Amino acid sequence: MKRLILVAAVIGLVSACGATPVAISSPSPQPSASASPAASPSAAVSPSPVVPAGFVLSDVSGGSVATSQVAAVRVGQHDGYDRFVIEFSSGIPTYTVTRQANAKFTTTPKGDVVTLEGSGGVVITVQSITNWTGYTGATSFKPGYPCIREARMIQNFEGVQQWGVGVDGTPALRVSTMTSPNRLVVDIAVVG
Repeated sequence: MKRLILVAAVIGLVSACGATPVAISSPSPQPSASASPAASPSAAVSPSPVVPAGFVLSDVSGGSVATSQVAAVRVGQHDGYDRFVIEFSSGIPTYTVTRQANAKFTTTPKGDVVTLEGSGGVVITVQSITNWTGYTGATSFKPGYPCIREARMIQNFEGVQQWGVGVDGTPALRVSTMTSPNRLVVDIAVVG
């Protein structure tokens, strides 16, 4: 009886310390089955997206002049990426190019939601546009390119012009400016 109380006390002490209690073997040892550890399913590791050289998976901003006027907007297709260009009559105004995970855009000032072709999107905003009501160029494109599926002006109000670009996947950006004529060039590649 003392032995049974001692065994119960040892098991209680071991359990209180957080260890797993050990079974006391019987007088005649039993062969133990040697089991190999069960293979745990490996977690699916999704590879990092391959970003083309010179492209980034982040938003971009810049611009150097206080005011300018939009002269033309166009899109083009290139090997491995598509291009969105805003041409200005003078220098490059302040701009932001913002990536988004869907192709839904809010028009300003109305607040309507517009869904463009594609599964991802890019918003291009240029500010301090002079004579913004005088812009008479194209306001929508539906080229169905591999990267740029559709583009549409979503704001031209009080000196701010915004373009929504629907892309087919996760957008990677390469943004640059050019002169003669002055242009904001947004190259869009798709990863993933």
